[in-house]
Amino acid sequence: MEYIHNTEQFQFHNTVVALGKFDGMHKGHQLIFDELIQYKQLGYQAAVFSFDRPPLNMLKHKHMRVIYTTNEKIKLLARRGIDIYIEHPFTDEFSHLSPEDFVIKVLLEKTGMKVLVVGDDCGFGYKRQGNVELLERMSKEYDFKLIVIPKLELEGEIVSSTRIRHLLSEGKVEEANRLMEDPFMICGPVVHGNHMGAEVLQMPTANQIPLEDKLLPPNGVYVSRIHYKDETYYGISNVGVKPTIEGKKHMGVETYILDFHKNIYHKEIEVELLCFKRPEMKFDSLESLSQQMHEDAEFARRYAKEHYGYEA
Repeated sequence: MEYIHNTEQFQFHNTVVALGKFDGMHKGHQLIFDELIQYKQLGYQAAVFSFDRPPLNMLKHKHMRVIYTTNEKIKLLARRGIDIYIEHPFTDEFSHLSPEDFVIKVLLEKTGMKVLVVGDDCGFGYKRQGNVELLERMSKEYDFKLIVIPKLELEGEIVSSTRIRHLLSEGKVEEANRLMEDPFMICGPVVHGNHMGAEVLQMPTANQIPLEDKLLPPNGVYVSRIHYKDETYYGISNVGVKPTIEGKKHMGVETYILDFHKNIYHKEIEVELLCFKRPEMKFDSLESLSQQMHEDAEFARRYAKEHYGYEA
């Protein structure tokens, strides 16, 4: 997949384009991607057009954390068969572009759009003045095909990144995962920790430091599924600051991988959070922590076996 970023200079031809932020990469978004893949099979290039930051972060000076970082989104889009991912700089000048100029000067002229796929609530251009009605008029005038995907409803509510964000913030990862095409994940390299897991607790762990703008669920212990290269494993992950361990505190994800004995320092892994086990807590001793970690690992083993047929 070709990734376009940090530039407004690009040129493509004969594309089918999906327009949106696609933060949650949820099942509603997948309906849009499915349309792209259908047209890809007809000879079009499948392109996703998004922005290099949440527009609200600049327009309203907010700091909205993202469900998926750019690196994570690139991986997920590539797996879905997308050919081009454009992360357009959301500059002040760009934010003042009229909806008509955005369609003409960016989508038609730069992406070479022949087909546009949007959700029925899409808003774009200056002050989000552009909408489906405008696109319908412009599609006739400028000869491109418009496909509008209605919102998906699951469990009595609309599927949205906002809904997923709320569920994750409340630690309801199982509920959030039901709305997403893949379970919520943290992707990144394994870094060196304090080596307490292997040397003191006899449970070697893989430490990741998520980016600051990555949305994480509440501090706690979660059953997890781990992808390393082409292999899948299960384990238990602590999201938080490890309060029992002395030393500098920083937010991290620490994962004990069941039945795993490889050296993966500096290697990238994907950790999917499947189920909340317990809150993060401070123990009176390392022995108490070790005992609890072993109990957590056994819980993860039972959960993986019951839900995914895991066998060591």
